[in-house]
Amino acid sequence: MEYQILLDKLEKKHYYPQIFGNRQSNCDMLNIRILTPEQNRFEETVLYLTSTALLPHRDTVSTFTLFCYGDEIDFSPYDESAFTIVYFGPEISQAQLFNVTLENLTELQQITTGMHILTNALFSGNGLQHLIDTASQLFHNPIYVVDLQNKYLAMSAGIIPDNDFFREESASGYISEKGIRSIRFNRLDEKVRSSDTAYYFINELVKKGMLVDAVHIQEVEVGHVMMLESEHPFREYDADFFHRFCKLVSMELQKDSAYSRNRGVMYSYFLADLLKNPRQNVSDIKDRLKVLGYSLKETFYIVVIPPVSHSFSDLKLEVILEYLKKIFGGSIYSIYEDSIVFLISRAMDQNLSEYEISQLSEYLSANRLKAGISNFYQNLEDTPRFYRQAIDSVHLGLKLKDPAPIYYYSDYYLFQMLELYEKEDSEIRFLIHPGLMKLYYYDREKNTDFMVTLREYLTRPGQPAKIAENLHIHKNTLLYRMGKIKEITDCDFIEGEDFMNFNLSVRIMRYLGMIE
Repeated sequence: MEYQILLDKLEKKHYYPQIFGNRQSNCDMLNIRILTPEQNRFEETVLYLTSTALLPHRDTVSTFTLFCYGDEIDFSPYDESAFTIVYFGPEISQAQLFNVTLENLTELQQITTGMHILTNALFSGNGLQHLIDTASQLFHNPIYVVDLQNKYLAMSAGIIPDNDFFREESASGYISEKGIRSIRFNRLDEKVRSSDTAYYFINELVKKGMLVDAVHIQEVEVGHVMMLESEHPFREYDADFFHRFCKLVSMELQKDSAYSRNRGVMYSYFLADLLKNPRQNVSDIKDRLKVLGYSLKETFYIVVIPPVSHSFSDLKLEVILEYLKKIFGGSIYSIYEDSIVFLISRAMDQNLSEYEISQLSEYLSANRLKAGISNFYQNLEDTPRFYRQAIDSVHLGLKLKDPAPIYYYSDYYLFQMLELYEKEDSEIRFLIHPGLMKLYYYDREKNTDFMVTLREYLTRPGQPAKIAENLHIHKNTLLYRMGKIKEITDCDFIEGEDFMNFNLSVRIMRYLGMIE
């Protein structure tokens, strides 16, 4: 183990040696030996103990480390030596120095061996649970990983504390409200952050000791790892060992894009978890958000910028996200499946405001982006379904070559129905109203544009002045064209059902690319 770590441990036991010679050394220490007078060959991985009377010649070229005791001498001749001298002063005896060094070196070697096992578990590709189970076997105590939403990401299997409190939390998958109150009351998070190693405290709810350490990704705190002193008393070096193990947990969590991309935002993890695991208890979800200080309204919308949309832009997702956060202030957001996702909560009588939509539209247009917006919904467990709505609206909008920057699912659900129907019957063109097909063929044969007139008429029924204005024709011309259209289609367009049938047929033709 690195000799600097050994020095740090000795310093904590109030040993403050002086360093001479090579001050850059940081080699691994595998063994300890007492230097003999005839010693002339040295190994870098061996820590040598000697008195000041038996120091090697200053010109010895080997790189190694000496722990030195005895009468103080002038060490200046050793300033340029290749080896390192760590002088502990005249008060310490050879036996004392040997015992305290061996004790700490043994601990460090045990940590090194354990870390080797844990590193193999990390790179085995078996995931977080395997890493936690391996660590639990080494520490002989249960270990838990929680995110900043107080959700258990993993808990060691096979070691279950004989305690109702932990059994209840294990069943729910979250730290209980009682546990959260205790954490806040004791300012545990602050104490963990200020500690340079794993923090030890007595958990008053279970009357047992615990070690807690923070997990970081890209220098952002994303969760905590906890170990309960329930099966085996903590060893003196467990805090240091546990602290190193937590760094491996950070590395494992970085493999999950939901953690590495969302940069530690609590609500982001909540949304990513909700999208991944929709079958959660709704009341628990709302309670969790309430504890986190987020108040839900009656309805929700999902806004998504999926990969097929942002692939046209040169902007990074994080840059896009930062701007959208300004538009949808107070919303929950996440980068999930390489998509930017916003969960927007509104009162029943509120929609997305004109300001929000205009700002979003301008930003999307300026950066060649597309966004999909779901229908509104009221049950949080339905979030993944409405997330798919928003994704599907973008795919359909692009398929239909709609130039708009925002695609509302409410405008595209019929096209999705056609898409689903097409999987069952590839000849969906046969669903087109025969009157509309006659008009389509008439236009192609006579080089007329009656289809354009009819579509405008179907879009604005009962508004002849507006229809004529949009078509740039006189109202009399419109009346003539509609008379001809009614003759060709054999339909008077009086009943609402006529409008519905022809509108559906128009959408089928758009879906098939027969018209734009």
